[in-house]
Amino acid sequence: MTVSECRCSMLVVKGLTDTCARRASARVRCIAAQARTTGGIVSHADGRRTGGKRGGRWRTIPIGFTLIEVVVVLTMVGIIAAMAVPRINFERYRADAGVRTLRTVLQGAQRNAIMRQTNIVVGFDMAARQLHIVEDANNNCALDGGERHTSRPLDEGVQFAVPASGYGAQPSAAVTGANLCAILGFPAISFLRDGAASSDLDVYVTSSRGAQPDFRLVRVTMATGRADTYRFNGSTWMRMN
Repeated sequence: MTVSECRCSMLVVKGLTDTCARRASARVRCIAAQARTTGGIVSHADGRRTGGKRGGRWRTIPIGFTLIEVVVVLTMVGIIAAMAVPRINFERYRADAGVRTLRTVLQGAQRNAIMRQTNIVVGFDMAARQLHIVEDANNNCALDGGERHTSRPLDEGVQFAVPASGYGAQPSAAVTGANLCAILGFPAISFLRDGAASSDLDVYVTSSRGAQPDFRLVRVTMATGRADTYRFNGSTWMRMN
C-alpha cells in the first residue's frame, strides 16, 4: 500500500468515526431533552420506559397496574354491587317463574289428554304446595288401581294464597272453579280428550313473603282448556306473555 492509499484509508475511517460520534451525541441530547420534558421518563423502541437514575443506573418503570390499584378497583366494584343488589326484587322473579311452571303443568296435562285419549286430572294440594297429576282411565276423577299418578311441587319460594283483590270477583280460596272435582281430597280439574276442561279454573300463587304485587294468577277457560297467566301490579291485574 502506498502512502497516498494509506492516507486515504485513514481519512475514510476518521469520517466514519466522526459520523458515529455525531449520531451518538445527537441521541444522547434527544434522550436528555425527552427526560426533561416528561419528568425523567424515557420511552424506548422496544416498549421499555426508564426513569431517573438511581445509584448511577437508569431504573426501569414497569407497565401495568399495581396490587394497590387492583384492590381499590375491586373494592369500589363491591361497594356498587352491594348498593344495587338490594334494589332487585327477587321475590317477583320467583313468583313469575312459579306461575309459568304452573301453567306449563296444566298445558302438559291438556296435551296428554288429547294424545292419550284419556282424561288427565290435576289436583291442588295447597297445604303441601304440590300438584297431583292422575291419568284417569275411567274418567271418574278418582285415583283407582293401575292409574298413573305423579306429583310436582311448586317452585321454591312460591305458595298458594288468596289475594286481597281478585281477578273480577273476590276469590274465596286460592283455587276456585264452578265445576271442580276432588281427587285425593284436593280440588281438581280434568282435561278431557278433546282438550277442553271440566270446569273453569282460577289458581292464585304468590311469593313466600306474600306481598300483593307478588300475586300471580293462572286462569283456565273451560271450553278450550286454554291457560293464561296474569300479574297483579298492586292495583290491577295485567296479562303476562
